[in-house]
Amino acid sequence: MAEVRKSATQTAARKRAREKAAAFREKQDKLEQLAVDYFVATDGLEAIREEIDRELAAVRARGDKRLAASQGEADRVIADMLGLGVPRNEVADRLGVPTRDVKKTSTARKAAASSTTPAPSSESGEVMDGEHSEVPGAA
Repeated sequence: MAEVRKSATQTAARKRAREKAAAFREKQDKLEQLAVDYFVATDGLEAIREEIDRELAAVRARGDKRLAASQGEADRVIADMLGLGVPRNEVADRLGVPTRDVKKTSTARKAAASSTTPAPSSESGEVMDGEHSEVPGAA
C-alpha cells in the first residue's frame, strides 16, 4: 500500500507541476506577444519623426516666405514715405518704430533700388501726401 500512496502522491505532484508549467507557458506566450507588439510600435517611431521633421521644414519654409513678403512690403512703404522727402524720425514716429529700423530699411531699399528699376508709387504717394499735410499739423 505504500507504493499506491507513493504513486498517488507522484501523480498529484505531476498534475500540479503540469498546471504550473502550463500557466508559466501561457504567461510566456503573452509576454512574447506583448514584446512583438512593442517592437512593431517602436519600429514606426523613426519614420514618424522623419515625417514630422519634413512637415515642419515645409511649414517653416512657407512661413519664411510669407514673412519675407510682408517685410518687403513694409520696407517698400517706408521707402515710399522717405521718397516723399519725409525725415526718418517723422517716418519712425508715424509708424511707431525705432528710427534705427527706418534707417536700416532705407539703406536696404536704396541698395535694392539701385540694382532694379523703381516701381511706380503714384497710388501710395497720393495717399501719403494727404496724410502728411494733415497729420503733422494734428500731431
